[in-house]
Formats: sequence, structure tokens, C-alpha cells
Amino acid sequence: MANQGAGAQMLKRALASVAVVVVVGLLSFVVASCSDEATGGGGGGKGEFVAQANPVPACGADFFDKSALVFDTVLICGTNGVPVDKLQHAANVAAVWLDNNRDSRVDEQRLIDTFKESKPVLVMSANGFPDSVIRRAVSALPKHQLQDLGAFETNPAGGERDASQEEIHHLIINAGWQRLFPNVFSEDARDNSTLYKAWKFANDNGYYAYGDPSCDDSCKVTEFVYLATATYLGSQADLQTDELSLKTRTALNVTIPQVVQIFTSSEYSYPTNHWPDGTYKHQSNIAFNPS
Repeated sequence: MANQGAGAQMLKRALASVAVVVVVGLLSFVVASCSDEATGGGGGGKGEFVAQANPVPACGADFFDKSALVFDTVLICGTNGVPVDKLQHAANVAAVWLDNNRDSRVDEQRLIDTFKESKPVLVMSANGFPDSVIRRAVSALPKHQLQDLGAFETNPAGGERDASQEEIHHLIINAGWQRLFPNVFSEDARDNSTLYKAWKFANDNGYYAYGDPSCDDSCKVTEFVYLATATYLGSQADLQTDELSLKTRTALNVTIPQVVQIFTSSEYSYPTNHWPDGTYKHQSNIAFNPS
């Protein structure tokens, strides 16, 4: 979404500088959030990206000093510029995207095996990662799929929109749902997935519009499914945008029924119960380091 998630846009801008690394398969970036971000900084200061006394081994780079592992598959790594409560909030959001009925188990268990291959990682900094730090993260986390998130946009004060729900949804969609069910969720036009066709219908008929020129059609599909999910689950903060003109579940079902059918299919368990607000009671499903 526009003007949100400054860190992920920095990942996209840095992609060109690490293209050689990506080509040889060291890292698959999640850049579907494209340009949710037009503002935000280049990190929380030089001291944020220096070697820490007690770095988290699983995070690869020595500037990550805290982490959370959600359902033993989705890793969240934070720098010293990320307050512990922000990382905890992101972990709770990830948990509810996976355990959306909140019964302490992953709703779509087949995602777990998919994650073992795609190795999703959310990297968090205070305000975003400089290009040089992105390159270090690339080499430190081989064969992982990354999405980044700024602490400043995570559960912000003053009633501002919480970007963690969107960025983590992008990660789970790209690292999980699109790989597990490409015929339904693929963002690639060549696959002509059900989701791609739903986005194309919404886009061509003026129900959805994403004006950022840096976001190609694949990017727009991932943006669209997030916003359609937010509409279905009633996230009022996300409904303030003009990107999707349909503001209620009923309107979505009447106008683009194919996307509602994607969400409610009996072939899998997509999150249709609760909007992830950062609260999650089954904390045994999240391993924090330091604990």
C-alpha cells in the first residue's frame, strides 16, 4: 500500500546491486510489496548494523541480536534498533496469519513443509536497511526468502496503520501459498491462476488500482490479495485507501465473487477468521531469542 513499509522498498531498490547473488540462487527476495513505501530512513544509525556481542546464529548476519521463530518455520530477526515489544508484536501477527482460528495449531498444515523449502525470514530494523547492509544479509542468509519491516511502522502509536500485517502477509503468501497452490495463488501471468484472473477482473473494471509505476503486475496481484483479505476480515485501517473501491465483505462477494471463493475454498484453510491484531495467547508456538 502506498506510503507504508519503507524498509521493503529499500529492499527492492537494493535488488539491482545484488542481482548477481540472486541469479546464482543465494536468496529469493519477497518484493511483492513493491513500493508500499515511499518514506522512511536508512536504518537506525551506524551502530545498528555493526557486529553485536551476542548475535543470533540463525539470523546469519552478526548485526541481528534478537529473533523469534514462529511455529518452528517463520524466522523473524531484529537489530538492536528494534524494541523487543515490536518484534513480539510481529511474531504474534505471523502466528495469527498461520493459526487464524487461534486453536494453537497451524490451520493449513501443508504450509509447514513448503516453508521448510522456502525458508521465510522477516528482517526488522529501526527504519530500513541501507543497500550495503542488504548485501550482507543476502550473503548471510543463503536460500532464504526475505521480507523486511521497520519497527517505526510496526504497531505505531496514534492510530496509524500497522504495516506488520501487510508485510508478513506478503511473506507468507510468497513463501507459502503461491508455492503450495500455484494454480490458485500464483502472481505470475503465465500461470493464469484464479487469483491472477480475479485481480485482472478487478483492475480492468476499475475496482482496484495501484498507481505505483515500480509495481509490476505480479507485485499488484500480491498487493491485491492482501487488500482483499483485509476487506474480507474488516480491517478498517486498510479500508481507508482508495486502492480497492469495495469496502465490505458483502460488496466483495457481490462484485468479485471469485476472490471470496479463493478465501473460502474447502481445498485448504486460508485465514478467514480473525484479523491479526498483535495478540496471541499460545505463546508456546513462538520461540524468542533471547528468551
